Amino acid sequence: MASNVDAGTPPYDSADRKLTAFVRLGAEVAGVVGRSGWAHPTQFHLLLTHGRLFTYERRPAEVRKLPDRECYDNAARTARAHRDRGLIYAEGFATTHGFPLPHAWCVDPDGGVVDPTWDQPDPTTAYLGVALADAQLWPREGEAVLGDPSRFLPLLREGLPMSARSDAGRPLISASTNELV
Repeated sequence: MASNVDAGTPPYDSADRKLTAFVRLGAEVAGVVGRSGWAHPTQFHLLLTHGRLFTYERRPAEVRKLPDRECYDNAARTARAHRDRGLIYAEGFATTHGFPLPHAWCVDPDGGVVDPTWDQPDPTTAYLGVALADAQLWPREGEAVLGDPSRFLPLLREGLPMSARSDAGRPLISASTNELV
């Protein structure tokens, strides 16, 4: 199992740093236009505030591989089916072969990634997202939480309640110091 920050933070690798830099760049490019008074101007800002880095864990035998390109539905279905193992839904960005993509996966209680969509990742794979402890926020029809305006706009405007997210995973890396935030 992966270790969360309280149990000892694993070292950050180049893939973690690059993915964090990508999300920071997205926030800079998106800017803050037209959202004065909102908790988070964009999804990138929400991820920088509440996001965590996660470590890939080998998919347990009881969690089956699900269809490619259906990660939001796959992760939500898997989290619901394996609540007894403590799996929860997470969404954000992940890299595959060095390319950052919007993605969803499951997180175990220790912050380890259980990805029902992607097979064993390559060394450039990294995961940065928000683990949503509140199952009411999880997708039902394969829609991304951070990609569906009816779902993400309230989170940007009002903020993500602390009770709705998990602190599993590792803190993000500071842009100025290249250290933990």
